[in-house]
This record gives sequence, structure tokens and C-alpha cells, in this order.
Amino acid sequence: MAVMPIERGKIREYAAATGASRAEYLDDPFAPIPPTFLATVVFWDDLPRVFDLPETRAGCAAIGVVPDVRRLLSLEQEYVFHGEILHAGETVDTGLRLDSVDLKERRSGSMALVRFTVTFTDSAGELRAECHYTSAFLTSVGGSA
Repeated sequence: MAVMPIERGKIREYAAATGASRAEYLDDPFAPIPPTFLATVVFWDDLPRVFDLPETRAGCAAIGVVPDVRRLLSLEQEYVFHGEILHAGETVDTGLRLDSVDLKERRSGSMALVRFTVTFTDSAGELRAECHYTSAFLTSVGGSA
């Protein structure tokens, strides 16, 4: 878990970097976040630790895949907001949970799909947002790691 401050300057930087041109992202002192702003959680929380969890390692071992970050591919992120979107000046606590580890067969080998969720909870303890991630550990041709 980490504490993630929602900073106005970082909202401005993110909006400029991603081409989000809404004036409120740039000028409002209590700017709302662009929906994908929560991807910046990687600067606050150590998300790769999900791949070192005993459950992740066991799930990968059960399907014969060695979790090696050099063979990791980020596939998908989905953001779900609960209630009002976050604004500059707020602070959230992050949480991390493993959702599943599954095997997917491909022509060129197998991959272990690792699904996990990052939660964002405000100072009142209310869940404000979630990010559902899907990543994959790729194996080489023939399914060996």
C-alpha cells in the first residue's frame, strides 16, 4: 500500500503530455483528474510486487510458467470510478490484490495471464476508483520458459 497525493501540477503535466486539452485540467486549482491519470500510480506504489506474491508464483507454477519480468507484457488496463472523480488536493491510499492467473495457449507458445487490481481509497475510507490490469508472462515456442 502507498499514499498517493493528487497534485495539481502533476495533473497539468499529465494533461499536457497526453494531449488532454480540457481547460479545467490546466487552469482549475481543484482540477479533476483525466481518467487515465491513475496510471501514474506506478510512481507511488511498487506494482511489480504482485508478481512476487506467493499466490502469483503458485498460479504460474501450476501451469508451468516461470514469472520472469523480462518476459512480461502489459495487455490491458480498465479504470472504474466509484462516485465523484478524484480532484487535485485529494490524497488516496492504494491497495493491490491478485485476481487470477490463467494459462492461454498461442501458436508460438503459452502465456500466463495475470490479472490484478489496484484500488484507490480516500481519507474517509471510501473506495473511489479501481484499475484492473491484465499482464502476461510469455513463454517461448513449445511452452518452455
